Amino acid sequence: MTFRRLSLALGRVSRVVRRYPYSVLATAALWTTFLPLLYGLWREAHSYQPDMVPPAFAIALALFVLGWIHPALYLLAALAVGLLNAVYAHIAHFWRVGNLEIRVETALDSSPGESSEFLRVFVLQSKFAWALMGYLAVALLLGVLYARVRPRAPRRGRAWAWRGMGAVLFLGLAAFMGPKVKGYPAVMLGTTTYRVYTRVNPILERKDRVAAFMATAPPLNCDAAFDKIVFVLGESANRDFMSLYGYPRPTTPFLDSLPNKVVARAISPVNQTMTAVPIIFTPATVTEYDVFYTSPSIVSDLRRCGYETFWVSNQLRYSPYTSSVSSIASEAEHVRFVLDDLEGGKFGLPDEVLLQLLPEDEIVPGRKQAFFIHLLGSHFDWKDRYPPDKALIPEPRDLRDIYANTIHYTDQVLAQIFARFHARSQSMLFVYTSDHGEWITADEGGHAFSQAFQDEYRIPLVFWASDPTRLELLAQAMEGRLVNTEALDVQIRYLVGLEDDPGVSYRTLVLSLGPGRVRDYVDLPYLEYGETP
Repeated sequence: MTFRRLSLALGRVSRVVRRYPYSVLATAALWTTFLPLLYGLWREAHSYQPDMVPPAFAIALALFVLGWIHPALYLLAALAVGLLNAVYAHIAHFWRVGNLEIRVETALDSSPGESSEFLRVFVLQSKFAWALMGYLAVALLLGVLYARVRPRAPRRGRAWAWRGMGAVLFLGLAAFMGPKVKGYPAVMLGTTTYRVYTRVNPILERKDRVAAFMATAPPLNCDAAFDKIVFVLGESANRDFMSLYGYPRPTTPFLDSLPNKVVARAISPVNQTMTAVPIIFTPATVTEYDVFYTSPSIVSDLRRCGYETFWVSNQLRYSPYTSSVSSIASEAEHVRFVLDDLEGGKFGLPDEVLLQLLPEDEIVPGRKQAFFIHLLGSHFDWKDRYPPDKALIPEPRDLRDIYANTIHYTDQVLAQIFARFHARSQSMLFVYTSDHGEWITADEGGHAFSQAFQDEYRIPLVFWASDPTRLELLAQAMEGRLVNTEALDVQIRYLVGLEDDPGVSYRTLVLSLGPGRVRDYVDLPYLEYGETP
């Protein structure tokens, strides 16, 4: 009986659809343009605004006209609009949109390895992403249904006349409404992607500018006696999970036991890598980011001091198109990436593999050498960032325990790196920090959120030197203070003798995502406690 009722109902729907085919097309156009917008206005108001509604009507009308000309045109346009809408909604749901240009740059920078992790966790394992795919499928199915029930085309000559009229109408709509639809999510995402992908890239220009400068730059006099400088840049390491900073579990036994170290309560200048690294390594600051595009980094400064420079990374080489990180890495004389230079290398290998790219016979006692080592550290997906047999918490109860295991494993890697260089140096400077922090709860976490948390900026900062007297003034300047690593390049220059003052930054201004989005760290929300200078 139920099946018979269903058949009768479907039959009635079929008759109505065939009688009013353009209602199907109108439904398809409204579904494609309005469904994600209405959801966004309801649940994601931080990334959707009411003034997006008028452009949505214009887009729906354009889709209707295209379908009137030919169903295939509707299907192609609906696929583009629906896909862009879905991507925008996905960004809004998981991170909040914030700076759309930065979001696009980050996506263009992603390697296949990182993209596959993202696809697995945020798409294939996400109910929200599957709902978005369902939305897109319905938009296309409605178009197919319209194609099946639309009125039969008139004779060929009249058909082309009707299509020509439709084309004229569409072009008129595009000319009249074009400027008015710029604020619609799909249009914003599409035009931003095109603009980022086709622009003259300032980072490529920076590479050329720095290379030209270094070809004629005079040498610098570093009067410090360090024959080895080891700068380890962690990833997504929140100091709140380090026993060095008071975490109750012994997650950092190596750093805890390191004698005569200087430990700073530090914050990162930015809550994502591609903007944080340029500020940490160059004279750029939170409020003067553009200095990065015209300035060499501390890597080049040490080369001019006569150091043989190495950049060794378990991160991605990143695309040469937008990557600020690869721009700085290219300033070193020797650049090695696990992904490219290690036999069998792939994204996600434990950080210990970096030692294979640091053979002992290349670390020559007495020779001035500077090593910049970029860890994968506590990068998402956290459960894959440490070998299970090296976990501090073998059976983690929740995501916080898993994240604590990543911190503990990083400490083990730091111990191995330190031991290798300490044994083959006469006087060593060792520095460890992270590009940014991470917010972590029992079941979720991350960084690079448009509405940033303090936790995304809390990072470790540790200095150690064979001659601890070199660190005395720095220790005095940092003791008990909240330190912004926007000036960390100045501290390195001071320690090697290029500056007379450590130039510590106590500013609490930070960037949310990228340049121009200045926030005060003290005013940001937080998970468990608010931090003040």
